[in-house]
Amino acid sequence: MTAPRSVVGSQARAVAIVCMLMSGISGAASVSGAVGLSDVVTRSNESLPRDTPTAELIARLAEAHDRAAQPDRHARAALLVVLAISMFFTFVSAGRVLRPAGLPREGIRRLLCGAALTSAILRTVTGGADAAFALRFARLAAQILPAGERFPAASGVTPMLTVGISVAQTVLVAGSLAIIAQYFRSARVKAWAALQDEAPR
Repeated sequence: MTAPRSVVGSQARAVAIVCMLMSGISGAASVSGAVGLSDVVTRSNESLPRDTPTAELIARLAEAHDRAAQPDRHARAALLVVLAISMFFTFVSAGRVLRPAGLPREGIRRLLCGAALTSAILRTVTGGADAAFALRFARLAAQILPAGERFPAASGVTPMLTVGISVAQTVLVAGSLAIIAQYFRSARVKAWAALQDEAPR
């Protein structure tokens, strides 16, 4: 039993590390996104320079970005804060798989399953809201750009591309967290956690 238990334990720790990376990055991005929806950032966009045609276009795109965000700005900000909190719990739970600090492994396993699954659901909902915003922004941006012209590289904006990026990020993060939750719900990991709790300390 020692060898299989050791293999499962090594796998569980590796998955926990991946979970920490995923939840840590996503949690930080959620906080950043919530800050980006604040009134302070919106007001700062109003003071962008307009001394060149490219600068003018970038400023108008920033205005379009703010207008696209308005319909559900506060709801999205609140959702991002809740997601950040959920990601924090997921990060801490995954960390406890590596260093249980005397806590029962079974309790840690259950907590991580719940936190990762909750984070996956919240990230899916957030991704849907982000995709809806991206579509609104794409429509507004298309009205700004003169016919036959492309967005300048300096703007850093390709409106329709933002939709694809939003969907890809949602699939990557939410899908990974759902898989991680399912892994820690598996019979192998349950048996490993039970053996760890039964072992003398």
